[in-house]
Amino acid sequence: MEIHNYHPLTGEFFCNGLADWNPLQPEEPIVPGYATPTAPPAAGARRVALYLDAAGRPPQNWPDGAWTLVPDYRAVPLFRTTDGSPFVLGQEYTGLGDLPAFLTDEPRPSAAHKWVNEEWALDEALEVAQLAAAARAKRDARLADADRLIEPLMDGFVLQELDEASTLRLKALSQYRKALRAVPDQAGFPRAVVWPVPPA
Repeated sequence: MEIHNYHPLTGEFFCNGLADWNPLQPEEPIVPGYATPTAPPAAGARRVALYLDAAGRPPQNWPDGAWTLVPDYRAVPLFRTTDGSPFVLGQEYTGLGDLPAFLTDEPRPSAAHKWVNEEWALDEALEVAQLAAAARAKRDARLADADRLIEPLMDGFVLQELDEASTLRLKALSQYRKALRAVPDQAGFPRAVVWPVPPA
């Protein structure tokens, strides 16, 4: 008689075999532990057949259980719903069975999305705050670059030692810095920023 062996920890089918011969009752072969004469059902995509008892554990003796189709996420990237970080299968969740509430197989579209009602939803206020922070950081970096260019010119200006070309460059850099400081005041800030062009 053909038997179907299942894993003692997960209940997952892993191979076929033959029942042992029963010398006392040859018409009733012996089915060893963690095996069943019942064939597993076809699983389909993202499903796996597990042989489980009423408590959801693989029974050692086959009459105490039955095949059950459960979701299989072991080959699917999973993410935490709290922050969208990748999840590694382990004791918290093995990948077999329904996804726990703290996991999803949908990647987080952006850092401005939050998990709401079982889906990622854009938090527009958070998105604006993140865009504004990124734009200010970019503006500050450009201001620092401009400051480094202006610093040597300022000494010459204070000492009245600048030639005409250097004076014009100092004015252009100063106008550039002024425009950079005004970036947050633009009507489209922070979604549509028109960046000032640095002087040549």
